[in-house]
Amino acid sequence: MAALFRPLTLLVSRLLAIGAGLCMATIFLIVFCNAVLRYALGSSLAWGDQLPVFLGIYGVMFGLSLGYLQDRHVRLGLLVDFLPERLREILFLIVDLSVVVIGVLLSWSGYLFMQQRGGMRISGLHGAMRDLSRLTGLDLSLFATMAPYQFALCLGGAMLAVAAVLKFIERLGLLRSTPEGV
Repeated sequence: MAALFRPLTLLVSRLLAIGAGLCMATIFLIVFCNAVLRYALGSSLAWGDQLPVFLGIYGVMFGLSLGYLQDRHVRLGLLVDFLPERLREILFLIVDLSVVVIGVLLSWSGYLFMQQRGGMRISGLHGAMRDLSRLTGLDLSLFATMAPYQFALCLGGAMLAVAAVLKFIERLGLLRSTPEGV
């Protein structure tokens, strides 16, 4: 069964890596351009200090989900390594299910946070979004509020839950394929 989910796990892993990489590359470009503008013109983009912070939150959410899916996260190996292998694998299954619940709760709390405070205006982005709206004819005022950036919690929780489900399926398949005495 785990072999059936391997292509899906690989696809999700690649999408998470692309998301994290794009966020980090965009942060670098914005900070670099802002530094060049500040050095060359004496002033920088008004939104150039705030947008990288929000992109960093998205990057962390992609990265933490990828880290969990690849099993490259912080673990108390000192304690876990003393357990028999079969018991350790069962413990990891319980942890995976717990992380699914945590991911769903993180997503739900992000949604509630967006509902309560998503309309708050971001002063550094408000003028830029107003100007872009006039230039493009599109209503971009939403991007001058906290909602799209608080959505990172919703997205991050959902991605973490999906990563944990895929990891659970993988571990369950491995547990069933190993002999009982190991």
